[in-house]
Amino acid sequence: MAKRLRAEASDIYEMVFVFANTGLEREETLVFVDRLRSVWGMNIVWVEAVVHHDQRLGCTHRIVDFESASRKGEPFEEMIKKYGIPNKMYPHCTRELKLNPIRSYMASIGWADYFTAVGIRADEPKRIRAGAEADRIIYPLVTMFPTDKPGINDWWEDQPFRLGLMEHEGNCESCWKKSLSKLVRIAKDRPQAFEFMARMEATYGTYQDGNTRTFFRERRSANDIVSIADLLNPSLRFDNPDENSGCSESCEAF
Repeated sequence: MAKRLRAEASDIYEMVFVFANTGLEREETLVFVDRLRSVWGMNIVWVEAVVHHDQRLGCTHRIVDFESASRKGEPFEEMIKKYGIPNKMYPHCTRELKLNPIRSYMASIGWADYFTAVGIRADEPKRIRAGAEADRIIYPLVTMFPTDKPGINDWWEDQPFRLGLMEHEGNCESCWKKSLSKLVRIAKDRPQAFEFMARMEATYGTYQDGNTRTFFRERRSANDIVSIADLLNPSLRFDNPDENSGCSESCEAF
């Protein structure tokens, strides 16, 4: 989407490309974003959340790059310290780690009235946000360059690099929005993907009133997911990672 916008609409719009790093991105994702710069010459601005503790203020931003980007969940943990563990009932991680830092950066360069382009495809109508036009959110792969998943896959086959992740892994591989089947599949292959979540639940998951909070649906903890994976027969057939909602289980910053 970004490449086509730059090639086909830069005479109409001034553009800024922003990547918000939560500190839990797969290394493949960081390499991929860096290749947008090194191979295609795209000026990607990398931002991370700055959490303001003891203040009634949402996250702002700091600028990082490929070398200085957090890789141990540092922004994510700072967010949890203030707002608690995110899950289906408390979905504040996208707001504080992506949306607010991006808006903070845009405000810092003096942009107050602009369109935000989101890379949802024409064959993903359920991911299109209601009222998007009023919030100046646009979907170029739906309206300007209608594109479906086979078309995207064919296009990437001709490119000099790719993301290199399986779809069920996704960018934030242990995201609580994923189905149980996908989470268990990941835990079977990479149980270390749940170590950060387990540590957050152990450190910040119990409140003064005795209530506890976990990341995953049906009050499952990170350790629960890994335990389920440990009990499964390795020959068990998992569901097709391309079926169901696929990437629609990812976070939508806008």
